[in-house]
Amino acid sequence: MSVRTQHEFLLIGRDEGSFVENYAYDIGEPGDHSGQIYVNLEIENNPADAEKIGEIIFDTLRRSFYADLEKDPYARFEDAVRDVNVALRQMTEEKASKFLGNLNVMLAAIVDNTLYLTQSGDAEAYLIRKRLCSTISEGLGDENSEEIFSNIASGTLEPGDFILFSSTRLLRYISKTDLSKIVSSKNIVASLTELKDYLSTEVLGRIGLIAAGVFESTPIMDENERGQIVEHLQKEESYSRDPGQKTDVMKSLQDSVKKLTGVVADLKDKVVGAVSKNKERVVRGDQTRASKMPKLDFFGLSAERMLAIIIILILVLVGGIWWMRSNAANQARIEELDNQLGQVQDLINSAETTGQYSKEQAGTTLNNAEQQALEVLNSGYHRAKANQLLEQIQVSRDTLDGVIRPEYRVVADLSTERENVNALGLLSLNDALYAYEYNGLYPILLDDVQDPLTIDENESVTMATVYDDNQSILFMTESNKIIEYKDDRMTFIDTVDGAFKDGVDLSSYGNRIYVLNPEDNQIWRYTRTRDRFDSAEAYNVDADLTNSVSLAIDGNIFVLNTDGTVVKIFRGNKEDGFRLNKLPVEPIENPTDIYTELDMSQVYILEPSKQRVLVFYKDNEGQLTYNNQYVLEDLTDIRDIYVDKDTNKIYLLDQSKVYELQN
Repeated sequence: MSVRTQHEFLLIGRDEGSFVENYAYDIGEPGDHSGQIYVNLEIENNPADAEKIGEIIFDTLRRSFYADLEKDPYARFEDAVRDVNVALRQMTEEKASKFLGNLNVMLAAIVDNTLYLTQSGDAEAYLIRKRLCSTISEGLGDENSEEIFSNIASGTLEPGDFILFSSTRLLRYISKTDLSKIVSSKNIVASLTELKDYLSTEVLGRIGLIAAGVFESTPIMDENERGQIVEHLQKEESYSRDPGQKTDVMKSLQDSVKKLTGVVADLKDKVVGAVSKNKERVVRGDQTRASKMPKLDFFGLSAERMLAIIIILILVLVGGIWWMRSNAANQARIEELDNQLGQVQDLINSAETTGQYSKEQAGTTLNNAEQQALEVLNSGYHRAKANQLLEQIQVSRDTLDGVIRPEYRVVADLSTERENVNALGLLSLNDALYAYEYNGLYPILLDDVQDPLTIDENESVTMATVYDDNQSILFMTESNKIIEYKDDRMTFIDTVDGAFKDGVDLSSYGNRIYVLNPEDNQIWRYTRTRDRFDSAEAYNVDADLTNSVSLAIDGNIFVLNTDGTVVKIFRGNKEDGFRLNKLPVEPIENPTDIYTELDMSQVYILEPSKQRVLVFYKDNEGQLTYNNQYVLEDLTDIRDIYVDKDTNKIYLLDQSKVYELQN
């Protein structure tokens, strides 16, 4: 059975942290092998290149899919997907970071009554048939594949089917039953409107949706006539999309409307004249011949076909009038947005000047510029220019913040020793580097990972610290026990209390260890005797540590909070007036670790969510002054940091690898 499709786009949410877009294309050629293509995508963590990536995916798919209409549709789609993979691979290789962002993309084609699709990331496709909803893209992604798109699915469509392509997993926010009820209507626009109302209060980010309804095909013209009309309309559309021909398009459309008006009037006169003559014949008594009269024929066309052409001409005429009226408002809006981008450029220039004496004011100005640029970007107009200015804003921020994007190398790959390693931390003892996980310690000598040592068969490690006073490593376990590693041996160390206090971080200084415990708003201090630790001492006197995540000691104790603030404690007392000076324009929001040592002039703060390490210097007044930051866009799971104070080399750890930054 031949079917036809109708589609609509929908964007939900206002989050501007990612690029979301929908594309659709129909070549308009007759025949069972032509078909339509759809691209539904979201690109995260790469705002500068997102639009370009979207255009490359769509253009490559379109050119390849329609290159040879005589080929089998599945082979055409398979070739097109392969070409998209090649184009994305080439773009990745051209980037210094080798990172395109997180791609949530759905590629689909409908040819005759068959659907072909593939996906990457969180993008999903749903089929609603007879009030039953199915996820038809499940299992297409392959995390182990080097290709973005690795598998293709296909299936037959029936009249009444409703297909929904989503840039994210929609069933996080709505059940299959509710989704089926909402889209059960055959009116696609009404269904999407109701779906938008339902999701608006549920969705936190931004979602792109493409809805396609499947209907039984009932053409009123033969394929040759339809092809000619589609070809004509496509030519008109191709002119109207040329941004450099706005005046010519308006004039051309006005002329076309006048011509169409004249054609319709002429046709009307001919029809009226012919009908009048027929009426005359009846009046003159030629009733017997009237019933045998041939059908009306104009220009060799039957009356039915003439009626169809007249209807199409009227629709084009009405559409042209509507377009001319709306175009004036659109043009005014475009000019308004263009002026807004001019103001954005002025704000950027002002921030670059202001930044020489007031970094904070410059940051506020850039935030204002970014907000205005994003408004233009989300309007759908001047996207290229808006993206260019957003990139310029980021460059200005980087300059103000002293951003460094360093090269780095892999020092050690722990997965070569244990395939399922899940590293927790990084330590250095006696010039050797160590990584550890819940029950394993990995020595790293001369960039070579040694056989892992089992910490304990029954205990699970949560944190660790180097205990310089005894040249050993101390591990804290889930059961609040401490295991000491020294001279290739693992030994339990007791406390007078029977068990150590629980905490989120562990550090040592001299012959003492310190356990950070936000729940108790306390730092518990333990002093080592010969073979065990004394009872816990409450070290904190007056500081609020309820939101703390990490501590570092250089004689003073620096405690890092979840909001990016730092508390300085000396002899148990909070140091009043302590502050972080000249903070970066891009605020610290979700840090996880703070690092410094005695005789080290820097303090390092790790913020994995923004893939960066921030560097502060200890000034003469006892404050911390921001200096610069290292941004590592390709490392998305940084878990710990270690800095060699003798060489100033920075080492980072993710789930399975240790990296060294090349300063």
